[in-house]
Amino acid sequence: MRDTGIWIVVVLVALGAAWAVMNPTSDDSPRPAPEFSLENLEGERVALSSFVGRVVVLDFWATWCKPCIKAFPGLHDLVGQYASSDVALLVVSLDRIEERARQYLVENGFPTDNVLWSSMEESRAVKAQYGVIGIPHTFVIDREGIIRFSGHPSRLSNEDIAPWL
Repeated sequence: MRDTGIWIVVVLVALGAAWAVMNPTSDDSPRPAPEFSLENLEGERVALSSFVGRVVVLDFWATWCKPCIKAFPGLHDLVGQYASSDVALLVVSLDRIEERARQYLVENGFPTDNVLWSSMEESRAVKAQYGVIGIPHTFVIDREGIIRFSGHPSRLSNEDIAPWL
């Protein structure tokens, strides 16, 4: 009987987490994107503030996250459609080890210069700044640094990016 109670709690927590990821309850009103800087996988320091004047798609992601892996190619394709419109993709890796992220990206033909990972602690701190609970989670930040979209990358569409070009 006691084991049944534990399993009920586990299932309820899992369902609640899934609901929160797929149906974020955050305030959708525009707000400034928190400033941060992390190193990219090439060892260069990248600050969000260096992208003022460009639209930024910011994605929180990890190689161990199956929904992240599933959404990753589509997100790259969507952002690629806007390459001539000054849209930048920044990916904050939440992998425990930098080399795991690099290996996945190289093996699958993705760039490494837009993937940010200084340390697990620094990446998690940026995740906390943005209020990200579950991944994948994507933001669209307009040219003035205002968050205009927050949600699962599979819900991101041309209509979410185009108004800010």
